[in-house]
Amino acid sequence: MAVRRKAKDPAEVTEMTEVKAEPYEEDPEWDGTVEEGPALAESDSDDVADVPRRRGRAPLTLPSAAARFERAKAAVAKLDALDVEAERAKIQGQMERLTERLAKLDGHESAVKEAAEELAAAETEFNAALTAVQSK
Repeated sequence: MAVRRKAKDPAEVTEMTEVKAEPYEEDPEWDGTVEEGPALAESDSDDVADVPRRRGRAPLTLPSAAARFERAKAAVAKLDALDVEAERAKIQGQMERLTERLAKLDGHESAVKEAAEELAAAETEFNAALTAVQSK
């Protein structure tokens, strides 16, 4: 199935620069050395901090530093808003309910055994009653 692509907006098209290259010529006198190229120009941008790189990290930029600051500020505000005593009471209530459930589970095996005995007795009584009804 053919896919139609959106035509590029003329405003989005970047300007192109024409480049002319010199024709390649084999130099029989060349000794294999490579000339030093021009040094890389360093940017004079104000938003890049002069922090040495560590473990391959990119230099700190102003937008990323501002975002990190805002995240840290929000985390501190969230921690300040936490009512520790209320959280502690809530968790202890949950622990008490879970302890009660565990206590019920401890007696589960004996409860299953008693229920199985009750089922066997009820089945015996039912079979006796069924035999009595069928024999009439």
